[in-house]
Amino acid sequence: MESAVTSTWHVIVPVKHSANGKSRLRTPAGIRREDLALAIALDTLGAVLQVVPAHQLLVVTTDPEVRLQMRDLGAVLVTDPGRGLNSAVAAGIDAASVQAPNSPAAVLLGDLPALTPAELSDGLAACAAVEAAVVPDHEGTGTVLISHHDASRLTPRFGTGSAARHARSATVLDLDLPRLRTDVDNEESLRRAVELGVGPWTTRLLRADR
Repeated sequence: MESAVTSTWHVIVPVKHSANGKSRLRTPAGIRREDLALAIALDTLGAVLQVVPAHQLLVVTTDPEVRLQMRDLGAVLVTDPGRGLNSAVAAGIDAASVQAPNSPAAVLLGDLPALTPAELSDGLAACAAVEAAVVPDHEGTGTVLISHHDASRLTPRFGTGSAARHARSATVLDLDLPRLRTDVDNEESLRRAVELGVGPWTTRLLRADR
C-alpha cells in the first residue's frame, strides 16, 4: 500500500471501536457485526492511504486492531475521547491544527467500504476549489466529508440531518461520486456499497460466509 507524496490535505477519519460500531446494521447471517465494522473501516482507511501520505492521515479511535494496523502504516493516531462522533472529530481537528497550522484538512467518515482512491481524489479536488465544503451522503441529508482550507476552522456538526447544518458555513458539493457518498449504516446502504464494489477487507469477510 503506497501513499501519494504530493497532497497538501490532512484527512481526519473517526473510527468507532468495532465493538460499538454499526449498531443499526443487521449483518448477513454468520458475520459478526464487530468484524464487519472493522472491515469497513480498514477499507476506508486503505483508500485514504493511497491518496495522502500516511503522516497526513489522522485516525481518531480506541479500537486496538485499527490502531495497530494504522501505526504500522505510519498514520497519526488520536485517542477518541469517547463522547460521541463530534467530540472525536474535534480531537482530530485539534491534532491536525497542531501538526500543520493553517493547512487544508478534511474530515471523512470511516464507513465508506466502496471508496476508491480515484473518487476520494476527485472529491478533495472539488473541495479545494472552495474555502469550506460539505459532501452529503447518498441520501443528501447526512454528511460523508467536510473540508476547510484551514483545519482549525472546521466545525463538526455530525448527526441526523447534518448536511443542512454543515451547509450553514460551507459550500454543498453535490458530486457524482457514488463510492465517496455511500456510507454504510443499514442493510440497504450495505447492499448499495456491495453493488458498487467494496474494498478487500469487506470483500473477504462477505465471501467467507458463502
